[in-house]
Amino acid sequence: MAKRNNAQKTWRYSMEFKAMAVHMSLQDGVQVQQVAAALDIHPFMLSRWRKEYREGKIVADKRKRPVEQNVPCGKELIEVEKLRKENAKLKQENELPKKVATVSGGTTSQRFGFIAVHGKTLGVRYLCHWLNVSRSGYYAWSKRKESMRASQDLQLLEQIKTVHARSNGIYGSPRVHRALAREGVAVGKKRVERLMRIAGLSGRVARMYRRLPGLTRFYEKHQNLKLGMAAPTGMNQQWVGDLTYIKVANQWRYLAVVMDLYSRRVIGWSLGEQKTAELTLRALRQAIRQREPGSGLIFHTDRGVEYGAHLIQTELVRYGIRSSMNRPGRCTDNAHMESFFHSLKAEALHGCYFRTEDELRVKLNHYISHFYNHRRLHSGIGYKTLVEHEEMVV
Repeated sequence: MAKRNNAQKTWRYSMEFKAMAVHMSLQDGVQVQQVAAALDIHPFMLSRWRKEYREGKIVADKRKRPVEQNVPCGKELIEVEKLRKENAKLKQENELPKKVATVSGGTTSQRFGFIAVHGKTLGVRYLCHWLNVSRSGYYAWSKRKESMRASQDLQLLEQIKTVHARSNGIYGSPRVHRALAREGVAVGKKRVERLMRIAGLSGRVARMYRRLPGLTRFYEKHQNLKLGMAAPTGMNQQWVGDLTYIKVANQWRYLAVVMDLYSRRVIGWSLGEQKTAELTLRALRQAIRQREPGSGLIFHTDRGVEYGAHLIQTELVRYGIRSSMNRPGRCTDNAHMESFFHSLKAEALHGCYFRTEDELRVKLNHYISHFYNHRRLHSGIGYKTLVEHEEMVV
């Protein structure tokens, strides 16, 4: 093959090698790409050598006996190219059973659709044999006009995309189905699922990773008043609160939230750099200012020191609010707040990077105040918005 001089810098090809490569490329039925692939050189380089050969710059040295080189001739190059194509086809055929399995049990139209996608690469006759359908039937199917059902699916899919985009990509098929029903679109749930699956649309769901704060001591005096109690029948009967962690740049920020358990509406929240009783107190006071509850209200939280602190307990006593806390090691006692934090992080925060606290605050305000409380459809209350649910009570 080529003579290699000064290997650290570049390859140097002898004049005899260049002339031989040009002569091979000039044979009948041989392409430049085939010769370049056989000699392991770039096709552009061989094209340049052909040009230099025509200009007389490349001439084989006839004074030296040419060295015999094991280089394939034109017929061998054609045979090599043929073998490459057959090998590629065999690889596709090896993967074919996996692909066919997705439609082998489907309808005839689904099989024809599979052939339409893969027929150019694997051949229509071959795929028709694999899928046990006739070629005449496939060609007749390909010439048919679009069915009314398919046309309706396209129109419905546009409506689904609009609803999905309006929710910022948060809604899955159940909420999209309910949103369409609210707009007067009569469609089955399975049909919405199928169209969303075909279009690659899905709701935003992510596993929530939450750090569990260590419990410093056990509060004997705080009982779980919710345990065994019936669900609230109106607003301002039971509130729940909790804290969560959110990362800003390379530091943590802490979000305290208060929720009305009846309507699931967030009625108070506060964001801060430190997880303190002052942070939870700000969220609690915001909820009290907004709702002005009467005495006897139950405020249920976890057993963290931020809620067991004297500062919080004094505020609760001041307004006649009864304190309730989880049982030790039972975070599910406050499952509604855990569910809210899961929705918040999956739908609004997952995949986002916040450089400053102000960026995070704007995101939280938009999600909680504008989307979650007023526009989001909640499955726990019959796919209504929280505002609509509260107006029904009023």
